[in-house]
Amino acid sequence: MDLKEHESISDSFKEAGFTDAEASSLLAQIAKIRADEQSFKTYFDKNWSSAFMMSESFYIAIQQTISQYRKHRETLSEENALEKQNTYTALYQIHTRASQQYLEIITLIKNGFPDGAFARWRSMYELSVIGAFILKYGEAVAEKFIEATDTQDRYDWAMASEVFPETKRHVTFGDILKLCDMDFDVWKDNYTAANQTVHASAQGTFGRLGVPDGEKSTTKRSAYGTAAPAIQSASTLALTASTFISLYPDEKTNQKMDLALNLFNQLTEKYCQIHDSLFPDDE
Repeated sequence: MDLKEHESISDSFKEAGFTDAEASSLLAQIAKIRADEQSFKTYFDKNWSSAFMMSESFYIAIQQTISQYRKHRETLSEENALEKQNTYTALYQIHTRASQQYLEIITLIKNGFPDGAFARWRSMYELSVIGAFILKYGEAVAEKFIEATDTQDRYDWAMASEVFPETKRHVTFGDILKLCDMDFDVWKDNYTAANQTVHASAQGTFGRLGVPDGEKSTTKRSAYGTAAPAIQSASTLALTASTFISLYPDEKTNQKMDLALNLFNQLTEKYCQIHDSLFPDDE
């Protein structure tokens, strides 16, 4: 913070009613927060840098897979491409949104906010469920999903699947989850925990991901709990990508996807190794 900025902020404090002494105290505390942040980042990068590089490499590998897949689609006849146009568009946008959320999650964990990262993963997971449902029920559902963009319709677009009774008033996410051909049992515990993290629950308040069992809660950044959202988000990004590329199978795309999945295995191992080395007593 340069002198001019310092004086400007100090003046703002005084205009807000703080005394000179109180304004000086606030500025000193701001300086401490920034120093603590820099100290944490230095410590974090020293221990987790290789894991973060794996996360970034995985992201790049997934995007290369998608790029190859889109090139493959350009080789299809117009008739074949248009046959699944709405499904292609919906699944592509779902994966694109999930990709951005993945970067958000990596940014949060790099800065010591695993609970925020895990809460963001919840949205990624729900996107993967929606994508699986659209893939299963096809064009009519994808078209209604796209058309719902400028409406207040959350899930009623799924009625186009014709698997729900006409008397049903509203479709819920739970309804879609039951019908999307995903093994919910694999994700159940993590999704339940993510819901608790998002909402004002006792579990999300007293059992935070960034606080080891038996320790007091904190308002500060945490190095604990980094691995879970990093691994879960990578797994889910692979899922949205796999759903998308399954629409028009392509050998070259599958080869790139295999490489990305190899990286995912390495990523998982790296995060677990670092966590275990930093927290050897953690169960």
